[in-house]
Amino acid sequence: MTSRGWPAILIAVLAALAIGAGLALTGGPGQARQERRDQSRESDLSRLAVLVRCLAEAGGRRLPDRLESTPDCNWQVQLNDRFTGKPYRYQVIGPRRYRLCADFELPENRPTDLRDRDDAGCVSRDYVPGPAATPGGDAGILYRP
Repeated sequence: MTSRGWPAILIAVLAALAIGAGLALTGGPGQARQERRDQSRESDLSRLAVLVRCLAEAGGRRLPDRLESTPDCNWQVQLNDRFTGKPYRYQVIGPRRYRLCADFELPENRPTDLRDRDDAGCVSRDYVPGPAATPGGDAGILYRP
């Protein structure tokens, strides 16, 4: 091999090392897919929390025993993980406190004091009843009985 071929080989080796290091640092496409799936699960749990609130308000300001769409709360939410088919878990843990759980693939990527979910993949939420509903309360026009 001539001496002019060595720089090209060296550049190719350095480029391959840079690509390998980049994949090692970022996790590559596999990690990106896991992150997107976990983001979808977090979004689903947020929507489920809205469903819990609706069901509680419609059910006399009491947390529901289970999650389901009803005529009053017909939210288009995922009750099952769209990637595994396993149902999301819901558990009442107090008169105004509940947990929503999913099987996440990666640990939460936030500082410890800002983490939202526990090691089991659960987020705990408090249900705080809203003000008593009045006829026309959601309308833009004042209602005077």
